[in-house]
Amino acid sequence: MDAFKAYAFGTAGYCSLQALPLLLTPKLIVSMLAKDARPITDLEAYLSRSLALALLAFALLVILLTGAIPLTGGIEDHVKGTNSDGLSKDPYAYPTLLVTTGYHALTAFYLYTQVTGRWTFGLGAGLIFSSILFCLGVWVTVFGSEKGRISKTTGADKRTSNFPFGNTESAKSKKKESKEDRKDEAKSERKRKSVARTSSWR
Repeated sequence: MDAFKAYAFGTAGYCSLQALPLLLTPKLIVSMLAKDARPITDLEAYLSRSLALALLAFALLVILLTGAIPLTGGIEDHVKGTNSDGLSKDPYAYPTLLVTTGYHALTAFYLYTQVTGRWTFGLGAGLIFSSILFCLGVWVTVFGSEKGRISKTTGADKRTSNFPFGNTESAKSKKKESKEDRKDEAKSERKRKSVARTSSWR
């Protein structure tokens, strides 16, 4: 399992873990959060279950839109649906990754503001899980969606890139090519000058 699928399943699992208590036991959740013991209102039960269903739908959409589960007829169709790097050709995978990473960032920030005022186990655990998923999402965005192309003979990376780190080997080859181009231009300039001199002597 690659990092992208691990992130997709981790996000879906975390959202489902948050949704199940809200869906199955809204009375318990509200009684834990209320300062005094009182019966749950219909509005509180409705909002708890609605939030749970939204979280479950969000988890299902993450799995479907990232291509973590093949939706085609067979596994060979799923393999054909990848490019040469092994990445999914699904056009919604990367935007889904960005949206869910933003969701985890906002959730972690909100939980951090709540934890600084009062520490509880639920807020602390939510902060830790959201922060971990945010960091994993950023890592997958920057590094995890590509497979390395390592040369078997030299062990060097064959890709040429400048983001976020420059490829020094590529820079050396570009510099070498520009030097050769300048030498070729100098040779052709000298030829033109020598041809011009010989024609002027005649």
